Amino acid sequence: MQATARIFFQKAPAKRTTDNLIPVKLCVTHNRERKFYSLKEKIKKDGWMFITEGNIPKVMAYSPRGQYKDIRLGYDRIVREAEGTINEIPVFSFGLFEDKFFNRAASWDNLFSAMIEHIQVLKLESRFGYAASFESTLRAVKEFHKGEKLDFNSRDKVETRYKEYLSGKKLSFPDITSTWLKKFDAWQRDQGKSRSTTGIYMRNIRVLFNLALKKHGVKAEYPFYDYHPNQADDRKMALSASRMALMANYKTENPQEQFYRDVFIFSFLANGMNLSDIAKIKYSDIAGGEISFVREKTKRKNKNKIYVPITTRMQSIIDRHGNKAIGHDAFVFPILRPEWNDQKQFASIKELVKKVNSNIKHIAVKVGITERISSYTARHSFSTILKNSGTRVEFLKEALGHSSIRVTEKYLKSFESDTRREHSERLEEQVFLKHSMDGV
Repeated sequence: MQATARIFFQKAPAKRTTDNLIPVKLCVTHNRERKFYSLKEKIKKDGWMFITEGNIPKVMAYSPRGQYKDIRLGYDRIVREAEGTINEIPVFSFGLFEDKFFNRAASWDNLFSAMIEHIQVLKLESRFGYAASFESTLRAVKEFHKGEKLDFNSRDKVETRYKEYLSGKKLSFPDITSTWLKKFDAWQRDQGKSRSTTGIYMRNIRVLFNLALKKHGVKAEYPFYDYHPNQADDRKMALSASRMALMANYKTENPQEQFYRDVFIFSFLANGMNLSDIAKIKYSDIAGGEISFVREKTKRKNKNKIYVPITTRMQSIIDRHGNKAIGHDAFVFPILRPEWNDQKQFASIKELVKKVNSNIKHIAVKVGITERISSYTARHSFSTILKNSGTRVEFLKEALGHSSIRVTEKYLKSFESDTRREHSERLEEQVFLKHSMDGV
């Protein structure tokens, strides 16, 4: 929904001046939230910032006259300017509006407020996972820089907390040097953070730095020429076909345990489909015995559809757990509801991932699997088993929904160490088993 702007007269007694004049404000409304702005920076005469109650009808009449016409024209000009600013903003936020309308650069003159602004934009775009990643980065940088821990679980809206952040010492973009990055990296290691986590934080800072330089006109030396974020260990855990069979054939009387195990197996059979995509499958996505979908994770850049044949086992999972006869455009699985907004859906999928991980780890222990597994193991196992069976990379690219063969080859490369070990151990078993039998 687009924001709106109008002139607002604050008639409440508590808002009036000692002379009983009514303050005149610019009111901007977006998604039922209103903010009021002083006209001081925009109006020609300070006297027009206040008005007597009796003069309001004269100013706001259909055809005001005399001095009231001049005042009205001044108000109308401000509203038109505000509406023009609103239309220039691709994804509206009050912070961006204030920056542009009042020619302020405050939100991008330091890292903290810039990151808050970016988080808000990501949430407006319904990119809640990415926003959460930046929130974690902000907490870490703030703790490192000021020794403070931030709580984003409170009900306060991010934007209303600008003053809290800006009241302390700022961290300007010119302060982010390669030396600062290296110190922050070392501090993260001292805190016990993994290479993967530190790499994510650093890449988020780099994204923000690029936005500051290219989009917001910030003047600063680019620090990433002399510092490169650590690459996370690319090795991914995958189960062999025999171990995946242990998971698939596990028997349980617990309906919750069965449901989350079945979601995991469905992910494996459906080309390693991510849980967010499973949650969003609708009956309208099924045609000709196949599911067609665009990956949620990459849909902003890669809108190519993935086609997944529904196997006998997949159909049995749908029959056992799927929503029954509630419409062609209904979700297949009872995970999401159509009336939920994007944020509610994101929270529900996050809870799904948590419960799937908890249940399959518990099942893995019961069936004797010692490897650490998670919901991602289904995707990695699908890729590894097909690769080791001689499946062409071109097919895997299409099945996984990768943008290019190069992406698929890089993805598969992370499994090579596990494959080498598996072949070596099989060879060892064959040689030493034969040797022990010959000696009997």
